Amino acid sequence: MRTVTIAAAVATLVSGIVGAGSGTAVAETGATAPEPIYVFNLYGAEEGRADRRPANLVASEFSSLSELTWKRWGPYAAVGTGKLSGTWCMPGCQEEPYTATVLLGGARTVKGKRYFTRFGITGDFPKPEEHVGTLIGNLPKPEQADRAEQNDRADQDDQAEQDDRTERDDRTERDDRTEQGGRTEQGGRAEQGGRAEQGSRAEQGGRGGRADRAEQGGRADRADRSEQGGRAEHAGRAERGPRWH
Repeated sequence: MRTVTIAAAVATLVSGIVGAGSGTAVAETGATAPEPIYVFNLYGAEEGRADRRPANLVASEFSSLSELTWKRWGPYAAVGTGKLSGTWCMPGCQEEPYTATVLLGGARTVKGKRYFTRFGITGDFPKPEEHVGTLIGNLPKPEQADRAEQNDRADQDDQAEQDDRTERDDRTERDDRTEQGGRTEQGGRAEQGGRAEQGSRAEQGGRGGRADRAEQGGRADRADRSEQGGRAEHAGRAERGPRWH
């Protein structure tokens, strides 16, 4: 039942994109032929590129095709066959991709170029439970790539701003550490200066004490000498006195 549903969805897409217009009708009416048509391909290009008849195609984030051979390309539809693989069928289809047919449609002009905007994939292979976005859905478009690029730029700007903030914080922290180091050095110098001043005062005090002691010693010495001189003089007088009698 699920296979029938997928086949019906792809058949609807095929009838819509193939029957939407033809080169014969354009030729008969004499109308101007449509501009060349592209598919916006993300295969091997994160930013995407405008491709015509690509050998490899990313249909969606779930399905990719390789070794494509195009039976028809434009102006309103494209039909090709190739090998199908994707995240929904790994690991089996990674080693042995499924043979599949891809149909492109939904021609639209985006940023001055015509692009296919819809895809459908069919073939004789096991189908996933959820086929929308896997086997049928919308193709990537340039505007989506622009949004992704804008988001990337916004992320880069945010990262740059965070880096600037981190650098400013680091600088502030280094400045604080430098200032603290300067204060510590000044405090150490002040402490050393205080100790030196105390040492000078102590040394001066020692010198003053020694000078006082020396002066006191000199006075005592002089006093002793004076006292001894007085005793000697008295003794001399006493000795001379009896001799005169």
